[in-house]
Amino acid sequence: MLATSPELRLGLLGPLRLTLDGNVTPVPAPKHRAVLAILAINMGRPIPAERIIEELWQGAQPAFARKTLQGYVWRIRHLVGGHLVTRGSGYELRAVPGETDATCFEGLVAEGRRASRMGEHARARGRLASALRLWRGPALADVPASPMILAHAGRLEETRLLALEAEAEADLALGRQAEVVPRLRELIIAHPLRESLHALLMLSLYRCSRQSEALAVYSSLRETLIREQGLQPGRAVSELHRRILQADPELDR
Repeated sequence: MLATSPELRLGLLGPLRLTLDGNVTPVPAPKHRAVLAILAINMGRPIPAERIIEELWQGAQPAFARKTLQGYVWRIRHLVGGHLVTRGSGYELRAVPGETDATCFEGLVAEGRRASRMGEHARARGRLASALRLWRGPALADVPASPMILAHAGRLEETRLLALEAEAEADLALGRQAEVVPRLRELIIAHPLRESLHALLMLSLYRCSRQSEALAVYSSLRETLIREQGLQPGRAVSELHRRILQADPELDR
């Protein structure tokens, strides 16, 4: 980081947030937010001006699109200083570890999942909970949509769901099934076709001695899948349903 540049932090896990020297700095113009988000997604890598133009206007760019982009970049550079550099015909936001909350989030999730594989469930739960606390709302919620923005936000949201599932699994391994049930019910309302969430809820209810409710979750999932997609539940959740019906003692472990 250049000595004359402010300390930079970028928040992608919610509305775009720019923090300079510990102070949140507004970026009110939508196109400025879009350029900054595109640069943040590609932090440490130069991105051609033509690619940014395509993302901003998606084939309907104005006659002076490059000059307009240069104006946007000038404004952003005025805020972030030497963090934003010109590379050939493109631009690069210089990378410093931990500059985005998304980077921190993905690192903590990776640590949590490694700990879970090693059987360190309390440590896994702690890392995953820390990762999930970084979220302030839907990823890049106030950034104008473009193919790159939508793809990156979708990836972050999917990783968040995986982290929520891994957190529930860690809680189950720690015997906290009663605490998991309401969280899983809320998630299922938002993601009614996600079979892995239903499976976790079924197992949680079964371990709470609520076998009939666990079976009802499966029936509800099956009805929804048939109605919405014309499909039966997958092998994993169907096998769990069979084992719950048989009161398989291995499910309590």
